[in-house]
Amino acid sequence: MNDMDDLIGKVLAKEASGEEEALLQNWMEQSDSNRKYVEQISLIFDKAAANHVQTQFDTDAAWKNVKTKIHSEKKSAKFRNLNNGFQVWRIAAGIVILVSAGVFAYQWLNPRIETFAVASDATTVQDTLPDGSHAFLNKNSSLTYEYNPRKKTRQVKLKGESFFDIKHEEEKPFVIEAEDVLVRDIGTTFNIKAYPDRDTVEVVVKTGEVQFYTLKNPGLNLVAGETGFYSKKLREFSKIQKADTNVLAYKTGVFSFNKTDLKSSISKINEVYGSHIILANEQLGNCSITVNFNNDKLETVIEVIAESLKLTVTRKDNQIILDGPGCD
Repeated sequence: MNDMDDLIGKVLAKEASGEEEALLQNWMEQSDSNRKYVEQISLIFDKAAANHVQTQFDTDAAWKNVKTKIHSEKKSAKFRNLNNGFQVWRIAAGIVILVSAGVFAYQWLNPRIETFAVASDATTVQDTLPDGSHAFLNKNSSLTYEYNPRKKTRQVKLKGESFFDIKHEEEKPFVIEAEDVLVRDIGTTFNIKAYPDRDTVEVVVKTGEVQFYTLKNPGLNLVAGETGFYSKKLREFSKIQKADTNVLAYKTGVFSFNKTDLKSSISKINEVYGSHIILANEQLGNCSITVNFNNDKLETVIEVIAESLKLTVTRKDNQIILDGPGCD
């Protein structure tokens, strides 16, 4: 293989004769492994040339080191023709130098991108991203994280819902992509709900500020306490000044219902607990309740609601049925 490496070096250095070029071509045709070996060496040379690496090398110093090795092996039959041996080793030294340059250039222009992924199924998941930021995923959600050290960008792709506590770094923008919508951190904690089967993407800012936009629409900026919505169908942004206090219930376990209609309350409870509570008739949905829950068990939540509105509770298969006379 050493002789063949020397031959490859001469061909790449354009110092080979026609006979030597034909010899290399014949060797490549003998097997796929031979062909791939030559192609790999050629690729490194091509990348080094294409990337315009400006690093200067001390060729004479490299040659002196190689020459020492030649001198120690001058009695070998392989180096009987000493002048030819000098030329072969000079080519070999050139290969080492060029390969080093190619590797250096390739690593600089193609830095290792740091990646991370986390997903949840029937339960919520909390995890720390590689940059020290925190993500709390709701059920049936997933995200992927990428950091490009050359571009200095932190990019997250989200499916589902997650609460983010970002480690803000001005020189390393943190952007979350949820389908066609982008959320850029401006130093904050916030929640994004972006399930593929829903028409709207919802962003609730707890602290700080975010930019909520698409590549074709500058969108809007949201500050603490504000909620933004994006309609996938209309491709329009909107916001409300007062956020729903129960948006983060899946993370905190805290519900605060203040004269809230029963239909909406039950929907939020089912979403967080994964339960299947249903109302026996539509009129019950108009009843309003004022009550707070703090990490209470589902049974306790149901009992309190039933007692407050004088409802009966019936369990059938996996359903929990609330029934009663309704409200005025």
